[in-house]
Amino acid sequence: MLQRYIAWNERARKWLWLLVALGLIASLPLAYKRVQTERSTRNVEIVFDYRDLLEASAYRPNPQQYIADSLKAMKEAGIGSMAVYESSLEELKNSRRIQTFTPQEYTLLTGNAPAAGENYTYLLFNSDEARDKLRPILEAAYRDRLKVDVKSWSLGNRSGLIIALPYDEANTKPLEPDPITMDMLQQQGFRIVARLSNRMQPFTEAELEGILKKLSQRGVKRIVFDGNAVTGFDTAPDSNHSPQTAALLKKYGMGAAVIDRLKAPQKGFTVSFAERLDYNVVRLFPLLETEVNLPPDQIADKLVLAVKDRNLRMLFLNTKTAKDLDKGFMNDYVDNILASLNGPEGAVARIEKLGYRIGEAHAFVVYGSSLQPLKPVVLVAGTALIALTIGLFFPALTTAAFVVGTLGSLALYGLSSNLALQAMAFGVGVCTPTLATIWAIRYIRRRYADSGSSNWWRALLVFLGTSLFTVVGILYVVALLADITYYVVLQQFRGVALLHLLPIALVGLYVLLFAESNRPRDVWERARGILFARITVLWVVLAAVFGGVLYYYLTRTGNEGQASEIEKLFRTYLENGLGVRPRTKEFLFAHPLFILAAYLYMRYRHAIYLFAGAVMGQLSMVDTFAHLHTPLYISFIRIGYGIAFGIVISLVYVAVWEVLARGWGRWAPK
Repeated sequence: MLQRYIAWNERARKWLWLLVALGLIASLPLAYKRVQTERSTRNVEIVFDYRDLLEASAYRPNPQQYIADSLKAMKEAGIGSMAVYESSLEELKNSRRIQTFTPQEYTLLTGNAPAAGENYTYLLFNSDEARDKLRPILEAAYRDRLKVDVKSWSLGNRSGLIIALPYDEANTKPLEPDPITMDMLQQQGFRIVARLSNRMQPFTEAELEGILKKLSQRGVKRIVFDGNAVTGFDTAPDSNHSPQTAALLKKYGMGAAVIDRLKAPQKGFTVSFAERLDYNVVRLFPLLETEVNLPPDQIADKLVLAVKDRNLRMLFLNTKTAKDLDKGFMNDYVDNILASLNGPEGAVARIEKLGYRIGEAHAFVVYGSSLQPLKPVVLVAGTALIALTIGLFFPALTTAAFVVGTLGSLALYGLSSNLALQAMAFGVGVCTPTLATIWAIRYIRRRYADSGSSNWWRALLVFLGTSLFTVVGILYVVALLADITYYVVLQQFRGVALLHLLPIALVGLYVLLFAESNRPRDVWERARGILFARITVLWVVLAAVFGGVLYYYLTRTGNEGQASEIEKLFRTYLENGLGVRPRTKEFLFAHPLFILAAYLYMRYRHAIYLFAGAVMGQLSMVDTFAHLHTPLYISFIRIGYGIAFGIVISLVYVAVWEVLARGWGRWAPK
């Protein structure tokens, strides 16, 4: 029985490789449909935060004129939309719609003291328009929703309201967006992007529908949620009304925006929420208040990069007002932001040069829904690839690993297709660079181990073959995670840190224990030899150096990775010069090291250990495509540049080695 299994196991490897090829064929249509989805909309909408502009105007001698001049300049610069928030008493006061008074001010104004114990808010409307349009909003918020007593009063020919709440408390209550502000902005040709919060408590579906109906009549197409949660969200399932919010948005033809660069996703903005919207969702890039004082060219770089490299379709511009002690005035940085948009090197011109249009943002059109049956094929093919990787270490387990893995992955796919596809993408992401690198080691040993000489061209061909096989795994990951939820970052590739570690560990384990022979007895003998080896000070020093390098490597991993200012300047130079920045660790280190390792391994047996570090370039290629919000063609250009520059720099690596080796042979003591 065992002999029959061993014989079948040998024959099964060929079938597994055929299955890997079939998976590659099945992945290509899914990858193509992703490209179609990414190119389905080319509009980029630039939005400015009107509340910030309103707050900045308070520091100007003529606020209304300042707002009018700023809006005109913004329109000319390409800003086509204004973000309007839920209003408040403070915002209405800053907009010169109302005046508010404390009880003490009310007494001085009227000569009448409030009743004993009353600490209310008194307001007067500044115009008949403000009275007619704002009074129903104020009464609906305070009297109808909050059940607060609201009474009328007047002073001279001006009417007003008395709200039975202290001013600070009354000012915390959100109101409908100011209709007078929206009228003014639309008259000047701006689109309205509404920002709704989850602060309108208690939540009532009728009130939200009334707000959305009014916004819809104004042509509002996109809602950006304000705060840390979707409107209507609650942690208690029975009190969670975010599904009703999605239903109402869909009813009135509105979509939402996913805000990028948040420390944590907005609560309630889940895959199911987006699904209820029919994925009428775009990604929004916010310019942070800490960035508005950057030089205009740096702001422009950030905006262009967001569109080109991250598939963002809304650019949300904030500002702040602060004392400029050097120039001696209150600076709101509006001119700085406009300078980043204007001119041939401004963000608008550069974005349009890339083939995008400045206009209203639209959601991606989802292509490839009919190709979903191909994913189980890629899933099974991915299991074959993982089984072949296991077979490099334990050949007898190849078939068993495939059978068990296939049954397990298909069962998991039936229970949760999303979880099964994510798990397989991670498995393929780890195994592909591992398998490709070990294949290169075996190929060199089989073809060139006894040649006694090195050849750069042969090493280059080995590197290119290895990289080509890594692309197979890349296409698997692209196909397995081909879904709109990844493109708009409602879901993300998981296990980035492990992806950066496991291939290094697996290749290192292979070169230490399995490269000479993968028979269990031989592996055990080598492991025992390592475990009982005498440790010298040099070993300790080398281990400390290796640990430090590994720690630095991990600090550079992922979106939170740190880089020095010099490196940031170098990255900007590459980005602006090439259009797409290759990864530094690929073309400066890992790819040249791989070619050098292949070059030296043809001559020196111990050069095999270099492959444990060289695999970093292959796994980095896979990780590039794990950033699923990046356009597919950008990722291919990025790894293409990395390979091309890595090949050139490998010549330097090899030349330096030859100089050092010949110098050592000539001058080292015999």
